[in-house]
Amino acid sequence: MDDALIDPDLTAPEVTRFVASVGDVRIGGGTLTLYNDGEHELVQKASGAVYGRITAAAETRFRRHGGVLLAAEHAITVLNGGRPLTHDSSFRDVHVRAPVGIESVGFPRTLVPAPALALALRTLPLAENARFVPQLWLAAIVHWPVDIWVEEREEITVPAGTFDAWRVQLRCNFDDVARAIGELIASLVPPVTAHVATDPTGRLLRASFPTGPVPTDPRVVIEASEIA
Repeated sequence: MDDALIDPDLTAPEVTRFVASVGDVRIGGGTLTLYNDGEHELVQKASGAVYGRITAAAETRFRRHGGVLLAAEHAITVLNGGRPLTHDSSFRDVHVRAPVGIESVGFPRTLVPAPALALALRTLPLAENARFVPQLWLAAIVHWPVDIWVEEREEITVPAGTFDAWRVQLRCNFDDVARAIGELIASLVPPVTAHVATDPTGRLLRASFPTGPVPTDPRVVIEASEIA
């Protein structure tokens, strides 16, 4: 999937607050904000804290162009006890290895920065059994295709209320490397599961992912606690 994200044509700022838990233990929470910056930019800001020690903040700016969104700038900072743990930024003037050959090419602006995956999910034409494989920017010059599969439509209840939602599974896609490896990893490593509202806002309502590489590891569950 090399197409850019469809512009959601946001009319007003959106704020979604989340709580994060492992089992019955609440470990933290965060806020996801989406807003227009003038006529030509859409901005997503995400911030959160877990275990009372680790905090993270990310800002992604998309440039509007003919009804689609092109990644313009991105920055993410993670602190541990107030000390910098990691920082990653910028889309502009970044070059990566070309898919074929050893020359470098400009950074593809149709990439989806990982923190903006919630925005990507709301712009995709979700339907039962639909599949998408966008390129996800993980860090620095590393990007990787992620397999997004829409399982079914179901009603879910989160702290913010009860909603009709699409249940979506997300995994790294290894088809370009070795399909057998991908199938093996898929059988061993649990996927990320997301629930996205079916209403026109398409907001992320819940995300669940493993704390470790095997099915028996406990899962972190992030749920919408307030929608404004």
